[in-house]
Amino acid sequence: MTFSMKNRLCIASPNLAAYSETFIRDQINYLQPDFLIYHGNYPVKSKAGDWKLSFPFNVTLIRGIVRRIFPRLFHISYTNSLAAYLVKHKVGILLANYGPVGVSVVDACQKAGVRLIVHFHGFDAYAFGTIAKYQHAYKNMFSVAERIVAVSTEMREELIKLGAAPGKVVFIPYGINQEKFTSTDPAANGPLLVNIGRFTPKKAPDLLIKAFRIVKDAVPDARLVMVGEGELFEEAKTLAASLHLSDDITFTGVQTSEQIVTLLHQARIYVQHSLRPASGDSEGTPVSILEACACGLPVVSTRHAGIKDAVINGQTGWLVAEGDYKGMAEKIIELLKDPATCRRMGEASRKWMAEAYDFKSQMKKLEEFIKV
Repeated sequence: MTFSMKNRLCIASPNLAAYSETFIRDQINYLQPDFLIYHGNYPVKSKAGDWKLSFPFNVTLIRGIVRRIFPRLFHISYTNSLAAYLVKHKVGILLANYGPVGVSVVDACQKAGVRLIVHFHGFDAYAFGTIAKYQHAYKNMFSVAERIVAVSTEMREELIKLGAAPGKVVFIPYGINQEKFTSTDPAANGPLLVNIGRFTPKKAPDLLIKAFRIVKDAVPDARLVMVGEGELFEEAKTLAASLHLSDDITFTGVQTSEQIVTLLHQARIYVQHSLRPASGDSEGTPVSILEACACGLPVVSTRHAGIKDAVINGQTGWLVAEGDYKGMAEKIIELLKDPATCRRMGEASRKWMAEAYDFKSQMKKLEEFIKV
């Protein structure tokens, strides 16, 4: 994509290569921003290497100490440095990924006369600790930001509750590339269940494993593959062993996109037990569910955040209440024993992705939303 001189685009993001942030990598690859700044909730360097905070703030340890002890001093210095960079390069629009990044850059955007767009993704709209820390700053950012992007209808309502003007907030879901995530026939596949995602509390890998224990008793040849890493990875493996499932659950670690497509093509059902844990953290819309739907798989998951938009209950899969792993097991067993319904739901899933989650269509919406 190309932007006019007055709309020269800078994207601000905490990370460049986090494997779990495929949505941001896809966004950057599609929009092709003129400038990219990154490295933390206060993005402190440019990808092109033509900007970083000056000494002593370019030293990570010193920067951390000053931010903690003299936050206002650090913010003023940061604002002046980033504003000068934006003015020098005649940036017209800054797209900030995640609410806290928007808070960090808002004053620099005002100082430089740059239009600010803030893209929320999940924890930044839900996690209790994040909201407690940033709630006041969010209200200021919402008043300055020209537009706000939410990735689910529930998130849009949540941001409005936090103080964003309804007219500023738009629902633009993540898109999926169906040329890459091609269709399989779940009815022709064996009783393989697949789950993809970081092993974190909001993805509740323990409840998925407990559900699978019930499934295994009813469908002895069922298998489960869990892809990803995270703080609960070892705990999940220990639980699987304690439930005598070590031979039936494969923990692959992180997989490439190509490996994930191959795996989804071998599955009959995609499964995920997302919930809102005690921290308040929440999904935005899990990209892994969109990928599975694009591959023509039925989904068994929970009525959680953007999953309620992505999975049409009873048509493209089944949704159960958060925490109801027994109900989840029942729906999985039902589908494993009914390949024809798996095929019908899988076909409906792929059609729904083409209608509502097409990658190019959603990126085009984001591009137009930014330019207007």
